[in-house]
Amino acid sequence: MPRERAVPWRLAALMALLFAVSVVGYADRQILALLKPVLDQTLGWRSGDYSAMTTAFQACVAVTLLVAGWFVDKVGVRWGFATGLGGWSAAAMLHAACRSVDQFILARAALGGFEAIGGPAGIKAVAVLFPPASHGTMMGVLNMAPNIAAMSTPLLASALYPALGWQGTIALIGGSGFVCLALWLALPLRSMHREAARLRPPFDAAAPALLLRDRDAWAVALAKLLSDQGWWFFLFWLPDLFHRRYGLDMRHLGPPIAAIYAMAAAGALLGGLATDRLAGLRPRQGRMRARRTVMGIAALLVLPIVLVPQTASLWLAVGLTGLGLAAHQAFSTNVFAFAADRFAPERVGRAIAFGALCGNLGGTATLWIAGRLVTDAHSFRWMFLGCALGYPLAWIAMQLLAPPGRDASVSPAPLAS
Repeated sequence: MPRERAVPWRLAALMALLFAVSVVGYADRQILALLKPVLDQTLGWRSGDYSAMTTAFQACVAVTLLVAGWFVDKVGVRWGFATGLGGWSAAAMLHAACRSVDQFILARAALGGFEAIGGPAGIKAVAVLFPPASHGTMMGVLNMAPNIAAMSTPLLASALYPALGWQGTIALIGGSGFVCLALWLALPLRSMHREAARLRPPFDAAAPALLLRDRDAWAVALAKLLSDQGWWFFLFWLPDLFHRRYGLDMRHLGPPIAAIYAMAAAGALLGGLATDRLAGLRPRQGRMRARRTVMGIAALLVLPIVLVPQTASLWLAVGLTGLGLAAHQAFSTNVFAFAADRFAPERVGRAIAFGALCGNLGGTATLWIAGRLVTDAHSFRWMFLGCALGYPLAWIAMQLLAPPGRDASVSPAPLAS
């Protein structure tokens, strides 16, 4: 009896740890954006310098995604996850010792490279360590982590910075990853569903070539390319806009940024719930039609964000930005769910990785452009406009490449029992 009761507790502890690791990872990437106003004054950064750092991060994420899945499958989930977590924690702490722009670029590149391993490793951990019936719930919980991190990190940084300075704040947040690493290595990981490995289809070496000829794969890839660039721009540049436009310093940035990402977290949850609700109200139209409808509404709800650089009211700017990022999360949730509906189980992972790669490439390009366009608070308007227009363009691309007429050929996903 004690052994039977221990299993749910072990899984709950593992889920809590995976969630904590995801939060720490996003905190490590966000902290530099929050400290940018301080580092601008302390180290004399220019917009181009910061753009080079963020571009290096995104580029290394994109490049590493090409091999991260293979690496995790090769070494296994325990050591693959440990490598990513330990590597990015060390890289995050290394930022505290940097002084020159080149040093920050190298530290940022290392952070991006190791963090890219965390995504495939986390998904693989859920796949092999949790019962299949719980996979949907577990992935939903993990998808909330970035928003919780984006909401809580500004509050944490605002509290730590007055006492520790920028170096101590970076070192403490980065070092928390090593606590997670110790807990991860201490957990007695054991696959509960080893029979699933025997049922897994053999690896198909031709799959990447087939994927590149698949219109559905390109629909997902273009949707991520056009929409994720907005998410990465807002994640890295919102604190700087609020500092320039409203004069917020490190002591006052926390609440507005936290409020924005609290709304984004709600959007991640509501995007999926809205699709399920709409599909239930109109069962003849099907889940795919409901998903397209929700994505179209989300694409429209992003558009008011273009007003943010012009508004004189801080909290109106917070509300408009929060609405835009909530709509982004609803859109993104349904893009990945679209892929899960469209592709066979043995191909869905690579299709999603292809989409994530294109999303990171879009983010890399946008961050590079931002460093050259952003010179003052008013120049942000062009970046906001470009990011907002990406969502309706992404929706149109999906409609053209994966037209609604093909939805009827998609078999509904089996319900978890």
